[in-house]
Amino acid sequence: MAGNSIAVKASSGSNRLHCSLFFLAAGIGIGAWASSLPLLAAGVGLDKGQLGLVLLCFAFGAIVLMITIGRYIDRVISSRMLSLCGSLLFGASFLVIPLIDSPIALGAVVFVTGAAFGTLDVAMNTEASRAERETGRHMMSSFHALFSIGNLAGAFLVGQLIGHGGNLQVCLGAAGLLVMLLALSARMTARKAAHAVPGLSSEALPTRNASLDAAQRPLILLLGAIAFLALLAEGGMMDWTAIYMIDILGASDSHGAYAFAFFAAAMAGGRLVGDAVTRRVGHVALIRTGGLLCALSVAILLFADSVVLCLAALVLCGIGVANMVPAVFARAGNVGADAAGRAISIVTTMGYSGLLLGPALLGFLAQATSLVVSFGLIMLAFLVIAAVTIRLDARLKQHAAC
Repeated sequence: MAGNSIAVKASSGSNRLHCSLFFLAAGIGIGAWASSLPLLAAGVGLDKGQLGLVLLCFAFGAIVLMITIGRYIDRVISSRMLSLCGSLLFGASFLVIPLIDSPIALGAVVFVTGAAFGTLDVAMNTEASRAERETGRHMMSSFHALFSIGNLAGAFLVGQLIGHGGNLQVCLGAAGLLVMLLALSARMTARKAAHAVPGLSSEALPTRNASLDAAQRPLILLLGAIAFLALLAEGGMMDWTAIYMIDILGASDSHGAYAFAFFAAAMAGGRLVGDAVTRRVGHVALIRTGGLLCALSVAILLFADSVVLCLAALVLCGIGVANMVPAVFARAGNVGADAAGRAISIVTTMGYSGLLLGPALLGFLAQATSLVVSFGLIMLAFLVIAAVTIRLDARLKQHAAC
């Protein structure tokens, strides 16, 4: 009995470190990629429209793999191996991108980059969900906190390299190597744990014939709808808040830059305490409270005329939105059970569709009306999330009773 206890502790500790390294690698990669876009546009000579098409290639590659990878992750290949392959390809593509000077070739490579990230995203969230179910502990928020911290670290890395004269090849090259180094470190961690504990395999065996049944599918789609709205609103807040403060409130450019920093830092901080909060209130209550808190903060943003008050509202919104998506992913993995990979693939695809479509939709709406109307739509999305959780709670209780 004591030997089994030691094995479980070693396994759970190894799984947590393994997942953490992949989430950190993914965050660093995305942060560095976003921060390097001005260098990329200048180096290849892309105008705003062409850069938008390149970003669309990344999004398309990510979504295509998110849609398809879930059906194989439970049956053919383990989430650990997919996390490793996705992160290595993601990092390696960063080494190739600076060498390309053709927009068409660049679009093709960026498509592969997006596909690698989509593979990594689904695989690492599936592995995190499996680690939660095996240990009975809430860990998803802390994993996503590492992703947020990685975003900031990646942006900081690129900023420092540019400040010291680094070009696109140096910036993306350093980030790509760091992503691959973290991935290989995760692999070594898993192997060491397997050798340290007899009988502990470094690979979680895929579950063959795993599929969602008729009771699971409606719940997964409901969770996917919440993920769509949450990431649509989150993406809108991240991309348009600085412009809102400058154009509507008349704030300075520096205050506009602070807006994103306050929001992102509050998200990272909220995720660090998210698991402890989840243990007290549960996933559904966390999503509902987050939706109401975010709706309140956007309302303050709409009616306030003070920059300080708006920055405080953004901190409140960052805290509220921080754990909504991690809670949805965790709950989807629990509902999916043996078909967790398929469940998370569906929810991830729906969620990231909102993240990619949201900022563009809000931009078109702002062009036709005003940014105030766009932020009103964001507030409505948060309110709808809070309302939908009532239905979600009822369906989850029905599913648990079956």
